[in-house]
Amino acid sequence: MWGDIAIAFLIAFITAFVLTPHTMRLAKKVGAIDIPDDRRVNKKPMPRLRRLSCYLWIFTFYNIFVNCNEFRRLY
Repeated sequence: MWGDIAIAFLIAFITAFVLTPHTMRLAKKVGAIDIPDDRRVNKKPMPRLRRLSCYLWIFTFYNIFVNCNEFRRLY
């Protein structure tokens, strides 16, 4: 049980680690950049699509974990 969780977490973490720079580049190409002004905390432009890699991380972890449990039920 814990081994399945650890493997699912590790694969999901690697997915997020690899996809984050790609989503940042995609945000720059698309123009999804948060430009700072007087009211913002950030001092330099920040891409807004970085959350996309977090959503993919959660989606990957959930699917791997659920599929491992479904596979165990079959056997």
